[in-house]
Amino acid sequence: MTGCKPISIPLEQNVKLSADEGDLVEDTIMYKCIVGSFIYMTITRLDLSYAIGVVNQFMQTPRKPHLDAVRCILRYIKYNFLFAIFYEAKSQLQVHGYMDVDWVGNVLGRRSISGFMFSFGSGVVNWSNKKQPTIALLSMETKYKGATIVACEVVWLQKLLSDLG
Repeated sequence: MTGCKPISIPLEQNVKLSADEGDLVEDTIMYKCIVGSFIYMTITRLDLSYAIGVVNQFMQTPRKPHLDAVRCILRYIKYNFLFAIFYEAKSQLQVHGYMDVDWVGNVLGRRSISGFMFSFGSGVVNWSNKKQPTIALLSMETKYKGATIVACEVVWLQKLLSDLG
């Protein structure tokens, strides 16, 4: 993929991959190695967190659309290979948080996906993107569950910051 054309987004918006659509991938070890390597990137690359979480769900029986999504992520990494989180020395030390939910974002289990991130000063310090533990019947219920998860993180961050002085 070194000669591939770079793209500016890791996955198409509203992409819904299914476990049983498309032909099976012939070399599953290659798929597992690439996605396994991606998982380490989520430690420092917030922008890849969601896309890698999506392709990680299909490690057992990867199919052609899943491999295409992995290739899109590789093309995106080539596009912004030198991007990084930058912490300015003179920025105001304020905590800002953002949250979003995707109602029934997971086609397989019909569970919603919650995501949040917190910045301290000029850089991101905490983020998460995962399926909610229960199935929500209404989109508003999904938002309440997501807000509850974020509220727990806010309490944790407040305690951490107070401990640090």
